[in-house]
Amino acid sequence: MPRHRPTGPVRPSHRGRWLSGVIVAVLAVGVIVLAVLALERGRGDAVLSSSAHPAPIVTASESATPTPTPTPTPTPTPTVAPPGAAERLLAIGTGAMWRATAGACGGPAPVIERSTDDGSTWTNVTPTYRGIAQVLSLDPLAGDQAEIVARVGATCELQALRTFTYGEFWEPYPDVLAASTYVDPANPASVITPRGAVAAPCPTAWGLRSAGSTVAIICDGTAFELTDGAWQPVATDAVALTVRDGVVIAAVAQEGCSGLVVGRACTGVAEPYSPAAIANSGSDVYLWLGDQVTTVPGA
Repeated sequence: MPRHRPTGPVRPSHRGRWLSGVIVAVLAVGVIVLAVLALERGRGDAVLSSSAHPAPIVTASESATPTPTPTPTPTPTPTVAPPGAAERLLAIGTGAMWRATAGACGGPAPVIERSTDDGSTWTNVTPTYRGIAQVLSLDPLAGDQAEIVARVGATCELQALRTFTYGEFWEPYPDVLAASTYVDPANPASVITPRGAVAAPCPTAWGLRSAGSTVAIICDGTAFELTDGAWQPVATDAVALTVRDGVVIAAVAQEGCSGLVVGRACTGVAEPYSPAAIANSGSDVYLWLGDQVTTVPGA
């Protein structure tokens, strides 16, 4: 006999329900995996983009504008320059002091002065009546008299003049000129001596002092002594010279002394690079700086 199928809705079996659940779970897992892969891919692209174009790293030192370190302005060091017409000369005799400014032909006139009270007061004894234009050397003579080498007259003729009347009158002595030592005014790179001309170690020598066979000059701020026909350096930063017992004494501007060092003594005077002159009498050394002539003890 034929079997009759039951009428009404057909209910799935237990096995069918289980298979349906598994399929749904698998699909859900697949969706989640695809979502995760898409998310990771997006992150990877962002990382690659960031690696290809990395953002600059700004440090604190780069973010602030650097302040330049100021360069210190060097303090100019004074140099000893030839004083020209302002050059000073000082001579000490046993009965009088003599001093002079050099002057220059065609420029400032020289001035010669004499003192008999240790430099407290001075008398002008310049032989203007002879048309004196420049003094090249000044030396004591016969205790309280003096002699000079000078340029005189309209042609600035070289003459040696002596006074035996305390500076009131001056007379030329050609033989004295021939025996004198001085810087050639027409060529200051040459020193004239009784034995002939000697080339100086610089184009402009000045400050010449001589006594006996000792001759000294200043060249480019350095004091030199003429020894066996050659110039030997004696001191640097020299502004004035004298000769005592065959030894050259220099007045120099020296570190550690606010003024001039004369020999071994610091004078402490102001403006060490101003025109100055020194001279000796026996064991004493005198300094003419500014308006005063003073004794330098210990020099």
